[in-house]
Amino acid sequence: MTSYAPTPLSLSIIQSQLNQNTLDLLDEVLIHQSVASTNDELWQRQSDGKNTPAACLTETQTAGRGRRGDLWHSPASGNLYLSIIWPFPAETALNGLTIAIGISLINTLKELGINGLQIKWPNDILHKRRKLAGILVESRFGKQQNTVVGIGLNFELPTATQQQIQQSTTSLQQLCTNVPCRNELAGKIINTMIETLQHFQSHGLHDFISQWPQYDALDNQAITLINDTQHTDAIARGINEQGELRYQIGDKIHTLSNSHISIRFAS
Repeated sequence: MTSYAPTPLSLSIIQSQLNQNTLDLLDEVLIHQSVASTNDELWQRQSDGKNTPAACLTETQTAGRGRRGDLWHSPASGNLYLSIIWPFPAETALNGLTIAIGISLINTLKELGINGLQIKWPNDILHKRRKLAGILVESRFGKQQNTVVGIGLNFELPTATQQQIQQSTTSLQQLCTNVPCRNELAGKIINTMIETLQHFQSHGLHDFISQWPQYDALDNQAITLINDTQHTDAIARGINEQGELRYQIGDKIHTLSNSHISIRFAS
């Protein structure tokens, strides 16, 4: 573990990392000290009549959330809480967008020498089964399909926060000899997210499917599917072309879309 002394979020440093494609497409980058959630800030922006792509970052969230509405603990300890809103055409099928974003995020972190990361379907970035990051995709329909993609990435988690989280966690502080600059990494991740959203809009999940096996944390693992009080044991068998989880019970293969069912490693 290395020391980590975070510097405040800086609009100028983040913008210095944005490539021309991102600068051309992104209408604004919003930075806050504290918000309920970065996703909600962008939904409010959209409700106010701004339907252009934008990014939002904050030092802390008072009501951050993950998939199934779970609380995303968001201490002001120098983590990355980042969301982007993107107006897809109304007819765009978004099956597997979370997976595409997850693969792109891992590839960005690999460029910085952060290796050994995997995706626990559909939206958790893990290192040796410890959660480093999470992704939340939300969509609302109208004349277009406005979609907000949120990322929470742990740079440092105080002990008190770790004790509140029900699963094993990790952070860049624990994984890196030298923790990357948060502002510079934020800019790089924004570039990657914009490129991924553009590519997904044109090609869907197709071009990401081939990368899935190397990042699949559940590959052939015994898992437990949890739906309220019902627990079902199964074996994970990868994903299909729609990004749905394939799992085996007995000799039969089933599929699961991104739903309210929770998935745990069985051992």
